[in-house]
Amino acid sequence: KSQQIRAFFSHQRHKRALISLSLLIAITLNLPRFSVSRSLSSPNATIEIKIGDLFDEPGHLVIGVNDVFDTELGEVIKPSSVQGQFLTGVYHGDQKRLDAEIDIALEPFKADKKREANKKKGKFWRYPISTTLVLGSPDRRFFLNAYGFMGNDLKVKATADNIWYSLSCLWEKVRLKGHGLEVTIPIIGSDLARTNLPRMTLTKLIVISFIAASKKDFVTKKLTVVIHPKDLDLVDLYALEDFLDSTCF
Repeated sequence: KSQQIRAFFSHQRHKRALISLSLLIAITLNLPRFSVSRSLSSPNATIEIKIGDLFDEPGHLVIGVNDVFDTELGEVIKPSSVQGQFLTGVYHGDQKRLDAEIDIALEPFKADKKREANKKKGKFWRYPISTTLVLGSPDRRFFLNAYGFMGNDLKVKATADNIWYSLSCLWEKVRLKGHGLEVTIPIIGSDLARTNLPRMTLTKLIVISFIAASKKDFVTKKLTVVIHPKDLDLVDLYALEDFLDSTCF
């Protein structure tokens, strides 16, 4: 009888241990993910998707802009936007200095510009969608990539085609000017760009375009796609991890 009692309690202990283990596994599997990454075998590069702040990341940064390269904060450029944070954080609010550097970088594109007579606020010289400028220093580049059309109503619009073409030109510029250093990009085309594409789709579009460019020729050793913490509920990092598994090879 004592053996039966010992066997009973031993069984109960094992049962509790299995329940505890199952609960631990369930909790672990359901914890929110904050980053996922995978490597490309050829060329040797890493793609990471993470929750974070673009301006906290090392290396080069991509700044999505409109086709007139507006910089005026307020009604034209929202201070909370990536462009607004770029002006206030990197240029310490010195709009004149930023405009001067943009004008110098735009010199090679002057032949392609067109004047927008009906635009009442902000800049009025339009440049082709995909125009990409390089500011900063060799160890900290800022790639200003024009992916959206700034309407005369001060609303930016972009299509999936606009973004794909702009990304293709962006990777070429990164290939030429990035020296292989890691590059971080936000989810361009979300919020104010009015693409009507969800962040999951835009994230996948960025990744696929980078893989396509990398298979053509080496772009950078690491691409980080940063998702702002406020958008955490709008993305599924587990699904994005599966996506990376299926596309990175």
